[in-house]
Amino acid sequence: THERDLTMEASSKAETLLQDAYDMHVHCSPDVVPRAQHLLDLAQEAMQAGMAGIVLKDHTTSTAGRVYTLNRMYRGKPHFFASLALNPPVGALNPYAVEAALREGVAIIWLPTYGARHQIAVKGADAFASAFPRPKGFAGITILDDSGTLKPEVNDILALIAQFDAVLATGHISPVESLALLKAAKERGVRRMLVTHASEAVPGMSIEEQREAVACGAFIEHCLLALVARGPGAVSPEEMRDQIGQVGVDHVVISSDLGQVANGPVVSGFAHQLDRLRQSGFTDDEMQLMIVENPRNLLEGRNPKDT
Repeated sequence: THERDLTMEASSKAETLLQDAYDMHVHCSPDVVPRAQHLLDLAQEAMQAGMAGIVLKDHTTSTAGRVYTLNRMYRGKPHFFASLALNPPVGALNPYAVEAALREGVAIIWLPTYGARHQIAVKGADAFASAFPRPKGFAGITILDDSGTLKPEVNDILALIAQFDAVLATGHISPVESLALLKAAKERGVRRMLVTHASEAVPGMSIEEQREAVACGAFIEHCLLALVARGPGAVSPEEMRDQIGQVGVDHVVISSDLGQVANGPVVSGFAHQLDRLRQSGFTDDEMQLMIVENPRNLLEGRNPKDT
């Protein structure tokens, strides 16, 4: 009975953590691969949990249309945010795809994810080969030219992100690429920046590199998928806690990156893993900072400049 009471108490605590929370990294169907939930089921559960916001991510296309429809249906809470990942199906580093997505209201532009050269170098040429569309013999996308300078199209993309006051997310590019990108983005007036799932082998960012990113004005994202047994890397809550502690909760966003069939419903999974992280040594105020205030600062109050 005592054990059951403790389990119920933990479950209750997990649910209360989601009140006004944002999840900036969510996968659902429709998608090119099977997902754990249809977007309408996910949306309903997020509303019931009292969440403030959800970012829908698709590795192959813009989620603007889905988000527009969901926001017409829910009109308030949660608010849904759209994103675009710059992988082969949208022409990779394609300023025209970025412009179209931003004009449709996309909030986040992810640099290449499964299409990044760094991703392929770390995970192997066959990683995601059957799951996501890419050319035969694909070596991967890099944002740097042979001299180590940002490619011209990347500068065009940064200018568009600055103009639309959108969020720049690093995707699965290398730490060297990420830091070059963030420094250039800051110079070009990008105000909202996020280093994607820092705890994992990709990008594989050191604490010193994370601190450099913070100095550019970026938030550091840790995805709870890294804690899941069926996730991409065996990271413990204590290891994630220690990384966060060395950078500071003021600069960190916690997302789920859930939606894989094996990991089940997103909202309950987010709550459960958040509670595991909380129990590793964070106060309720620190958790609120990482799942409410910091993501709200990244996503809300965007102010596009006149064209």
